[in-house]
Amino acid sequence: MSKIFKLFINENIKTWKKFSTKLSIILIIVSLIGTLSFVKIIQKYEEKSTATNTINDWKFSAEKEIEYIKEILKDDSISDSDRRNFEITLEKYEMAIEYQINIYSSYWKNNLLNQITNLKQKGDTSQIAKLTEILKNNDFDGYINLQKEELKKQGLSQEEYDDKIMILDLQAKYEIGKNTNEDYWKTSILNETELFQQSVRTGIDYRTNKLLTLEQNQDYKDKIKINFYRLENDMPSTDYSVGNNFRILFEVMASNFVIVVIAITVIIIAGGAIATEVSTGTIKFWALTPNKRWKIMTAKIMSLLFYILIVTLIASLLTVIFANIFFNTDGNEYLYIKNGNVEKIGNTLFIIGYYFAKIMPVIVFAILSLMLSTITRNSSVAISLSLAIYMGNGIAMTIINSLLKKDWIKFIPFNNLNLADKIFPNFENPIAIMTGDIGPVTSLGFSLLVLGVCTILMLVTTYDSFNNRDII
Repeated sequence: MSKIFKLFINENIKTWKKFSTKLSIILIIVSLIGTLSFVKIIQKYEEKSTATNTINDWKFSAEKEIEYIKEILKDDSISDSDRRNFEITLEKYEMAIEYQINIYSSYWKNNLLNQITNLKQKGDTSQIAKLTEILKNNDFDGYINLQKEELKKQGLSQEEYDDKIMILDLQAKYEIGKNTNEDYWKTSILNETELFQQSVRTGIDYRTNKLLTLEQNQDYKDKIKINFYRLENDMPSTDYSVGNNFRILFEVMASNFVIVVIAITVIIIAGGAIATEVSTGTIKFWALTPNKRWKIMTAKIMSLLFYILIVTLIASLLTVIFANIFFNTDGNEYLYIKNGNVEKIGNTLFIIGYYFAKIMPVIVFAILSLMLSTITRNSSVAISLSLAIYMGNGIAMTIINSLLKKDWIKFIPFNNLNLADKIFPNFENPIAIMTGDIGPVTSLGFSLLVLGVCTILMLVTTYDSFNNRDII
C-alpha cells in the first residue's frame, strides 16, 4: 500500500506541474467571469424592461382603449351584437379605472372584473350586483368565499371538492393574488400544488396521462409538502422564469460551463496518461522498477480522481464566492423530505454537492479516455475520440430518443448521465426547465448501476491491456 501511495504522490506532482492543469484553473476563473458578465447583462436588461413597464402606466393605456372604443361606437354601420360587445368592453375599462384595477396584471380584482364581463356577455345579471359590491369594498375574503360557493354548483366529487377548497384556503391564508405587486412564484406554486393533488387523487400523472407508479405518487406527495413549506416560510421557487433570481441563474450556468472546462482538462490528462509515457519512453523506467504494473495503473487512476476532486471543490467554492460578492439575493436552499419532514441544505453546501453530482459523469469519460490511451497508446486518438463522444453524446441521444420509443434505450449509458437532477430532484434547474428533457425516465439507482457496470468494464479492459501488453 505504501508503494501505491508513493506512486500516487509522484503522479500528482507530475499532474500539477503540467501546463494544462494550470491552464484549467485559469479557464475556470475565466468561465466564471464570463458567466457573471452574461447574467449581469440579462439582469440589467430585465431591470430596464421593468422600469419601462412601470413608466407605461396601465391607466393611460386603459384610457386610450376607452377613446378608441368610443370612436368605434360612433359608427352606425356596426351590427347590434358587435355594438353590445364593444359597450361591455367599454364598461370593463371604465370599471377598471374607477376601482383602480390593473387589467394588464393577474390578481383577484382582475379575475372578478372578467367574471362580471362574462356574465354581461351571457346576459346573466343575477350575480353582477354582488360581484360589484365585493369589488367596491375591496373584499378579498368575500371573493374567496364566492369561489367556494361556485364550487358547490359544479357537481364535483367530494375528493375533488376538498382539493379545490384546500387551494382556496391556501390562497386566502397567504393572500395569493391579492396584490398586483405580489411575487408570482406563489401563484405558480399554488397552481403546481393543485396539479400534484389532482395526480395523487386520480392516480394519473397530469404530465403524461399515464398511471402513477408508487414512487411517482410518493414524489408528488413530497413535492406538495415542500410547496407548503415554501409558502409558510416565504421561500420563492428557484425556477428562473418565476422567481427571477439571477444569483441562482448564475450558479447553475456557472456549474454547466465550469464542468465542461474540467471535463476537457481531465480527458486531456487521462488521454495522455499512458500514451505520452509510451511515446517519450518513460514507461520503460516504470517497467524496470520493482513496482507491479497494476500498482502503477492504480496510482494513475487515484491521481486522476484526486485531481478531479480538488479542481471541482475549488470551482464550487469560487462560484459561491463570486455569487456572494456580486449578488445581493440569497442563494438556493435545497429542500427535501426526510422521515416525512421537510429538511434543507444551505446554499454553500448545496452548490458544492451540486458540482460533485455533475462531475460524476465526467469521471466515466475520464476512465474512457484512460482506457483508449492504454489500448491505442496514442494520445491524439484517445483525447480526440473521448472529446468527440463527450461533446456529441447529447445531440446523438436527443436524435435517438426522439426517433426510438423503446424501453431498451434506457440501458444506453449516455441516457443515464443526468445524475445531478436525480440526486437533487427537488431543485428546479432553470436551464433544464428551459431546455426540457426527452430522454427515458430512470431512477438514480438504475443510472448508477448502468454507469457503474460500464466503468468496471472499462477499468478491467484498462488493467488487462496495461498488464499484458509489451511496453519495452
